Amino acid sequence: MTKQGSVASGILMDDLAKVSRMKVFFGHQSVGMNLLDGIPGVYAAHGMVAPTIEQGGIRPGTNAGLIYHAFIGGNEQPVLKIQDFDAKMRSGIGQQADVAVMKLCYVDIVSNTDVNALFAMYRETIAALEQDFPRVTFVHVTVPLMTEQGQLSKLTARLTGRSRYGPAANAARERLNALIRRAYAGDQLFDLAAIESTAPDGSRSIGTYKGQQYYRLYDGYASDSGHLNGEGARVAATAWLKAIAQSWRK
Repeated sequence: MTKQGSVASGILMDDLAKVSRMKVFFGHQSVGMNLLDGIPGVYAAHGMVAPTIEQGGIRPGTNAGLIYHAFIGGNEQPVLKIQDFDAKMRSGIGQQADVAVMKLCYVDIVSNTDVNALFAMYRETIAALEQDFPRVTFVHVTVPLMTEQGQLSKLTARLTGRSRYGPAANAARERLNALIRRAYAGDQLFDLAAIESTAPDGSRSIGTYKGQQYYRLYDGYASDSGHLNGEGARVAATAWLKAIAQSWRK
């Protein structure tokens, strides 16, 4: 079994230096902030200064390496997030970025989400962006997960048919993540769900729902039912930086 925790901790200084020379655009919501918050500590642990992280768009003529990020769309509206990411890329960011990354959130995928239709829209949008911005490397991200701890989560999962909580919702996220993995396996995939569900010893947080195996957020990385604590942020940030560095071949 691949030990995702140990793999994430094995980033090279060359990878960190490479990211520091790049212009990266990251469209996300709150779990994305957990990840970004972990970046300075990863660099500090290697005795390096982290690249500048700014919210907004990449300014024309910027030469230095930077990580720009923006809150795209709105939570629980995955279609709007995809549309907003597309619009931001076409507003000028696509001419400036070396690498672009879009992340949906756990609240965007609930038990009855039509994951096939959503993935088809994402794939079509990204394909059009790749055609129109051939110099940009697009890194694809699996959807983050939730824990299943706590009586409130369990009660909510039982009482509502369109719940973000519980096995049914995590199973839906796994169905979407399986589509993302199959379509984008390789250096341009950041498997956030795999990182979140893998403990430091390599064991996975696994469940089964109606015969389908799925993964859930490892409790040791969770600050609540869906966000990352300091350790989870460090592990995710390390893996994100490694994926960004290895995706860019220029």
